[in-house]
Amino acid sequence: MDRSASEITFDSGGVCNFCHQAQEALKEIEEDKHKLPKILIQIEKDGKGKKYDCLVGLSGGVDSSTALHYAVSLGLRPLCFSVDTGYNKPDADENIMKLVEGLKVPFYRYVIDLKKFKELQGAFLRAGVPNVEIPTDHVLLAVTYELAEQYGIKWIISGGNVASESIMPFSWGYNARDLVHIKDIYKKMAGEELTGLPVCGLLKWNWYKNVKRIKTLYLLDSFGYNRKESEKMLTEKYGFKSTGEKHFENYFTWWHISFYLFEKFGFDKRKAHFSSLVNSGQMTREEALALSAENPTYPTLSIESRVMKYPKRSHDDFKKDEWLYNLIAKFVKLWKS
Repeated sequence: MDRSASEITFDSGGVCNFCHQAQEALKEIEEDKHKLPKILIQIEKDGKGKKYDCLVGLSGGVDSSTALHYAVSLGLRPLCFSVDTGYNKPDADENIMKLVEGLKVPFYRYVIDLKKFKELQGAFLRAGVPNVEIPTDHVLLAVTYELAEQYGIKWIISGGNVASESIMPFSWGYNARDLVHIKDIYKKMAGEELTGLPVCGLLKWNWYKNVKRIKTLYLLDSFGYNRKESEKMLTEKYGFKSTGEKHFENYFTWWHISFYLFEKFGFDKRKAHFSSLVNSGQMTREEALALSAENPTYPTLSIESRVMKYPKRSHDDFKKDEWLYNLIAKFVKLWKS
């Protein structure tokens, strides 16, 4: 990482705070690996008498595909799903079906109102805030919990992992779960209330987490996840096709990372991804520096010049509810202890 992340600091040896945090996170997951057998017993217990015992969202990328592979290999009975936001690469959609058919697992394609979704994306672009991926991430969050509750599923298997995602400056974006923030941006930019899309506000999120007791298992952390080796395994077993760098299975996400953040704000998200891989031993520092020196490529969405004209704003310029999420999380943590 470098000083494009405003919160970066360095110790006397020149090691940044992000690397220290990454090493601590890697240490924690290594210490927690022994917990997996107990968790699997609990998943089996929670899923007894039900058609499915876990839920797996698929993007067609390496992380979620590997998570599904491991889930099935452990004997779990997943319901798989994807959310159609209108931007998936054809290879990503093919990858999803190859995994689903190869593993013979049930699959549900959740279709949202694409017109309304693009209106929400447009509001974020006009707002000029860094994280214009919030609409995608929030809808995915809402759909995940909605399906879990609908099918009585207590466990979500996530492709999120420390090995390739331990570093991400908070100053480069904002949390996607804050519905107050989303609604404020939409109302100010679109001039109307947000309706017609799956959403998950603070009360509903707490209902799912603390009343329904729906839990998330980051399964890849229990297997010493290596992204390059996993992609090779998926290719050999299922005919998986590479979709490029991390999160490039979706055209809009690819554009957001490689054009929008890079050109409008000077944030090169690849540096965070590469730094994570360096810390987990999957890339050398020299390799990361060489790749970062090359300008990122991106798909053309024909909105580039228009988007660059919108004034840059901070997420702090709009209403936020994150403080309340954090306060409730602290309260719940104390209550459970």
